[in-house]
Amino acid sequence: MACVLIAGSTDDLGLTAARLLVDGGREVTLHARSDVRADDARAALPGAAHVVVGGLSCIAGMRQVADQANAVGRHDAVIHNVSVGQRESHRIETADGLIHAPRSTCSRSACSLR
Repeated sequence: MACVLIAGSTDDLGLTAARLLVDGGREVTLHARSDVRADDARAALPGAAHVVVGGLSCIAGMRQVADQANAVGRHDAVIHNVSVGQRESHRIETADGLIHAPRSTCSRSACSLR
């Protein structure tokens, strides 16, 4: 059975994708940025095989999530459904010195690349 990790799967598009995969017989590992959101995801989709928890806005958090996902076992696919910066109205710097750009800035930049 295919196992899929979905980063950002506690609600909306990520949770919908997870539900479709579980309903289709796939093994799904959900991802939540906090224990509270993980509990909500488990309640929303009890058929999910696993839930990994951690923020992805810093490198240490990414490593924490990766370690948990690796402990679960092999994943055949990963759906990246996480965004950062969508709630900020201005640029901020992460703990790692990286920039979170506001969503509108990212969208504008992406459009200018076309």
